[in-house]
Order: sequence, then structure tokens, then C-alpha cells
Amino acid sequence: TGDKYAPGNIGLLYQVEALRWVQEHIHNFGGNSKSVTIFVESAGCLVCSSVNSIGIDKEQGQGVSLSREWMNFEIQVSGQGSRTTSLSILRNKVRKHALSKAHTQAVKVAEQQKEAAIENAVETMTESYMKETEAVFRTAYHLAKKNRPFSDHESLIELQELNGVKMGSILHSRYSATQIIQHVASEMQSKIISSIIASSSKLAVLIDEASSLSHKAVMTVSIKASIQEESPEFIFLELVELENQRADGILQALLTCLTNAGFTEEWLHENWVTFVSDGASVMLGKKSGVATRLTLRFPKLFVWHCMNHRLELAVSDAVDEVNSVNHFKTFIQKLYSLYSVSNKNERELVNAAAEVGSQLLRIGRILDVRWVASSFRTVRAVWTSLGALVQHFKNACSDEMRSTKERQMYRGLLDRVQSPEFICDLGLMYDTLHELSLLSQELQSRSITLLRAEHLLKRSIRVIQSFKESPGEKYSEALEAKQTGEYRSIALKTNAKLKSINPGQFLQSLVNNLEKRLSFEDETIMDLSILDQSKWPSKPSIRHGEEQVKRLCKRFNLCTDQALNGMRDLLEEPSSEPKDLKPLMNCMKTFPVGTAECERNFSLMNNISSDKRAVLLISNISNLMMININGPPTSKFDPRKYTRTWLKSHRAASSVRSRQCSVKAPAESKFVWNIL
Repeated sequence: TGDKYAPGNIGLLYQVEALRWVQEHIHNFGGNSKSVTIFVESAGCLVCSSVNSIGIDKEQGQGVSLSREWMNFEIQVSGQGSRTTSLSILRNKVRKHALSKAHTQAVKVAEQQKEAAIENAVETMTESYMKETEAVFRTAYHLAKKNRPFSDHESLIELQELNGVKMGSILHSRYSATQIIQHVASEMQSKIISSIIASSSKLAVLIDEASSLSHKAVMTVSIKASIQEESPEFIFLELVELENQRADGILQALLTCLTNAGFTEEWLHENWVTFVSDGASVMLGKKSGVATRLTLRFPKLFVWHCMNHRLELAVSDAVDEVNSVNHFKTFIQKLYSLYSVSNKNERELVNAAAEVGSQLLRIGRILDVRWVASSFRTVRAVWTSLGALVQHFKNACSDEMRSTKERQMYRGLLDRVQSPEFICDLGLMYDTLHELSLLSQELQSRSITLLRAEHLLKRSIRVIQSFKESPGEKYSEALEAKQTGEYRSIALKTNAKLKSINPGQFLQSLVNNLEKRLSFEDETIMDLSILDQSKWPSKPSIRHGEEQVKRLCKRFNLCTDQALNGMRDLLEEPSSEPKDLKPLMNCMKTFPVGTAECERNFSLMNNISSDKRAVLLISNISNLMMININGPPTSKFDPRKYTRTWLKSHRAASSVRSRQCSVKAPAESKFVWNIL
């Protein structure tokens, strides 16, 4: 009843007294006194009785034990004196028992039993709902992994029900799918960030900005960190909508994103080691760029300019310095426009390729904002499709259905592609861009480190330099064709109007700009190179690299003694992997080479936010990206982890308190269905 002294026992005695009165006076009402039997003649404690011996063992050392009389309801009312006196004595007994340590302990144990019983009851009750809710969660998760629209959720539920799978009666709408995906994405982010914070893993942050199909300025935020002390890996954090694209707006959006994810400023000061972005002035501006503002707030932060973007800038600088390369670029762009705009021209090119038995590849842009690998694919397409191009231009020149102006244009194109000058330029660009595309693709690898990137860059520079002395494969073929006057059964004719690319000038310009743009002269990079065994002397001292290790540990808040001990173990056994050196090695591996991961994020964003889904909120796109990038495959997804947290504040799929869903009847009916 909530009263202090548990008067329920006294109330029971009052009922006994009433029954005694009935027994004594029933004959006055025509009844038989022998027909009334009173069983309850004593009092006890229901709490102590229910607890029994549970909890006694914990308190034995303190001399606490439960009274057997109170547990067995053997507390008798005194037969001496008046009833008032007897009840007074009983009340005193009840009060003393209620205040006793044994009863107090019994109350605590009973409350714990009650909570456990409720929890067990909930577990038992929800277990039957759990599987149905899990099936719904797995369906919504599948939508996110496969970039399917939310509207597919209901039809997939219906399909599974028709196949005999129990899917409950609610959570079938696209609105439910949106909520489920939001819940799973939020829980995933929380688990990831909690793991990173708990292990004090070193953190790298990569950002890039772009515009969505809904014309909103967005920023993708990715991180790179070690999970459970394993090798660091990239993790998508969030797609953030930008209120403005100025440095202050981007900085505020980034810090808010990190804070909302669970990173405190104190933790970031201790563990945030590097910030990576493209070379836009708003990002890396020396006076007020995002990176400059960040280093004022986090002085130990290492800022890095994406190497893929720097590679593009180096190639662009070389193109600007050598005018003849611009002429080659303009001609390839003209070929791209010729076949990308007109379906008729593309169809005629396919027919021409069939005539001469030539392979045909799609021609794209070259040396523009796209990465080097894309430019190489275009040059390779022209090189491979050269026979088809020549045949198409010949056919177009003799096509009387075309205007004189068109035929003259195709005659000019034919004269160019049949010239040895163009063949040599094409071969030179093929060899050069092929080498640069290999470097670009390596730099986009998720597992590449700064030390490996430096090695690959220097190797590519040596290869390009070697082209000056020993021409590459395709350029050698072009030079041979120039001497013979024929290439793949194509008669070559010198075109005096064309100015060929000077190989020595172009290659040297490219080398100079690569060395200038992709410099590794930063002190931190030079200190990290001490971990590269290929740069060690033949017989290194036991203290080799000691100063570099100390500087790295001081800057990135690592244990100096542990790192030095690991470094000495490595010097003694170069083939080993010292455990003490692992924190420093993981820190080094945390440094991203570029923002290729951000580009992948934007590619996924465009796949999700298609023309038909352009109305998606940025937050919903971010949730879908979180699951798509970070989540395991559907076959390895365990929905129970997420349904448990879902049921704390939402209803199960089998809940009867919501509007029930059912399989919808088709809007129309056809008689032909009866025979199918």
C-alpha cells in the first residue's frame, strides 16, 4: 500500500475478527455456526516469505537472518487481555519487523527480483516479435546497401510474405524504412566513434566539397583511424550540408560534425594528427583557409594537400608550358565533341570500325579537370580506334549527302590523323600518360602510405626521364611508322601545318613540375622516412633514427620510450614487427595520401541521389552512405543488435497498437490472369 509500517497485516486481522463475529451471531439470522470455518488465525510478512533465503548468504557476515515466524505467517495474536491490547501488541511487532535490517534487506532483494522478472518477461514477450522485426530491419538494410528507393520497402515486404516469411503487421511503409535506416546509421556511427575514442586511435580527417543534384552545397567528411588496434582504414563519417562555402562556414560545419559524432576538443588535441583536402584556396589558403584556421586551433595538426590533385596540377603546368601539347589536346577534344553530341556520327564510326575490323573504344575528354587515368583512357581509345577513325573520315569526305563545309571538315580531320606528326604525338602521349595513370591509380589505393607514395613518385619520374633516352613502346612504333610511311595499313602523309610535340621539352617540363608540385621536403615526412628500411645505411647504428622518433612522438603524443624500444628491436631484427613500434607505425599509416576516398563518396552520393531521388534530404543521403560504405554485407548484418535499441523507443513489427498493414489488392484485374 506504500505505507511505512505495512498495515495490510492488521487489516487481515480485522477481517478475521469480522468472521469471528459472524460465526458467533449467525444463528440469530437463521444460519448454522458450524458452517463457518476460519483458517487465517496468524500474521506474517509477505515480502520475507517471497524472498525466503535469497540474499541471506550475502549478509551472513553481518549477522542478518530472516525470521522464520514472519516468513511462515506464524505471528499469533496474544490471547490474553482485551482485543485492543492484543492489536496494539501486534502493531508494535509489525513496526519493529518493518524497521528491522532483515526486512529492509528482503525489500531490496524483492525489488531486484521484481525488476529481473519484468526484464525476463519483456525478453520472453519480445522474443516472438524480435524475429519479425529483424526481418523488416534486414529488408531496409538491403535497400541501403543496394541503393534502392525507400518505396521498394513495401513491395519487398509483400514479396517475402507471399513466400511465407512472417514480417509482422507494421513497419512496412517507406516512412518506416527511412526511420529504420536512420536508426541503424546512427547506431553504427556511435559504435565506430566509441571504439576509436576508447582506444585513443590517431585520427586523420579528409574533407571535400561539391554540389548535389538538388543544387545544394555539401561537404563529405571521412576519417581514417585504427579499429581495435588493427591497420587504419577509411570510414565515412557524414555528408554535411553547407550554409556557405566560405572558409569560416566550412570550418564551423566540420567542427560541428566532429562534435556531434562524439569527439571532444580535448580528445582531438590529443589524437587528431592530420587534415587532408584538395588544393582549393578556400581549403589551403595561407591567410585564412580552412587548414590555416585549424592549425591555429590545433597547433600540432599536420596538413596535407591531396597528391592526386597535385599530380593533375603538375600535368596541367607542363601542358601550359608546351604549346604544341595544347594543339594536340584541342584536336582530341574536337573528336570527343564530334562523337559525343551526334548519335549519327557515333553510329557511322561503329560501321566504319566493322568495315576495317578495328576495335573501338569510347573517346572522352583529355587533360581537363578529370584525373590522369581518364586522359590515358581517351588517348588509348584514339590509338586503338585509329583505323575506324580514318575509315569514317574517308566515308564522310565522299558522302554527297553532306554539305561542302562538312566534307571539308572531315578532309581536314583525315589529313591530321593520317600524318606521321599526329601518330608520333599520339604515341608519346600514350606512353607518358600510361605511366602517370599507373601512378595516379596507385595513389588512389586505400592501403597506400606516404612512404610508398614517395617511392612510387620518384620511380615514375625516373621512368619519364628515361623516355628521353629510350622511347616508350608506342612512341617507338610511331617513329618506325614515320620511317616506313605506313601504320596499320594506313598510308601516312606529312602535314606541314602540324607542329609536333618536342619530346625532350615536354618530358623535361613534366619532370620539373612533378618535382615541384609533389615535394616531400616537409620535416615530418622526412622524419617518417626513418621507418623506410630501404633508406637505412648498410650498417645502421643502434641509435639510428633516435632523434626522428623523438620528434614524431612529441608531435603526435606517442610514448617515446616505447617507440625507441621498438625502433631498436627493428634495427636488431629488420624482418621483425616489434610490438612496441606498432603505435608509431599505425600513426604513420593513418596519414592519407589523397582525397580519393572523398571522390568515391561523391560518386556514391550521385548514384543514390539520382534524378528520380533528387528530393532526398541530405541527412537521408548521409544515412544511406553510412550504411553503404561502412556496413557489412547483408549476409553478415546482424539486425538483433539494432532491433534491441529500436524497441526501447519504438514498436515491434508485430505490434497491434498501430494501424495494421496487409497485402494490397491490385488496382485492376484482368481476365487473362485466370489462365496464367
